[in-house]
Amino acid sequence: MVSTKTSLLYKEIKRKTKTRSQGGTRLVNSALIAMLNSKTLNQIAAANEAVVEKQFNKLRYSVRRLDRKTKRPRPDFLIANRAGRPEMLCEVKTVLSARYLPDRDAHISMLDEKLCDTGVFENQIDLTRISDNLADAVRKRNALVEDDPRFAKLPLVVAFFFDFFSDFLPFYPPTMDQEISGILTIEIDAALTKAFGKLSVEEQELRLRTGFAAGLPPNSKGFALVRNKTARRRVPQDFQLRCRNESYGESD
Repeated sequence: MVSTKTSLLYKEIKRKTKTRSQGGTRLVNSALIAMLNSKTLNQIAAANEAVVEKQFNKLRYSVRRLDRKTKRPRPDFLIANRAGRPEMLCEVKTVLSARYLPDRDAHISMLDEKLCDTGVFENQIDLTRISDNLADAVRKRNALVEDDPRFAKLPLVVAFFFDFFSDFLPFYPPTMDQEISGILTIEIDAALTKAFGKLSVEEQELRLRTGFAAGLPPNSKGFALVRNKTARRRVPQDFQLRCRNESYGESD
């Protein structure tokens, strides 16, 4: 069970994380549409898809959209290597809300202004939204393969973006639908955070107060990969090595 948050702490978290990427999926429930208009949700979704595309491009993969100019379900991207050979399918998903609080008419979400003044609340771990989004990604892959069997052998990775309060991925088991090869997230400043954590409390406080960053790694952004240990198709080894993840030998 996630610890409770007071309204004052919620405001402080929101202030500190306002630049954090918040995502949206085109598959949103009616309660979220009531919370935000569909135009805003689609803008958030497009922004997160662009983040994933840019990260693949940074790793020198080519990215082609699959979900446009067709009425049939499709994963968002076809990922190819530098030689142009298809390597993976990728679907981008975002969980915007941990859950809805009917007694307060508010979502446990950074996007719901009404949550700010509701006082103390309890946020329970719920993996349903992750499972539902993975199932939707599999549905899109199956439709694509049914229409074009050439894609049947490609692994499917699902890139997730989470609202601050709905990030339950650390509790999700590393075994899932066999059609899912792995889950991606964007990891920000991993090396910097690790190095900062090794400093003494006094030096941490000094650096936070003065902004002195000499000797620390630069800001960074990269993929973190959680591989499905029961997947029918494995994530390509070359891509695996470009992510923060355990090796195949550790999970076999």
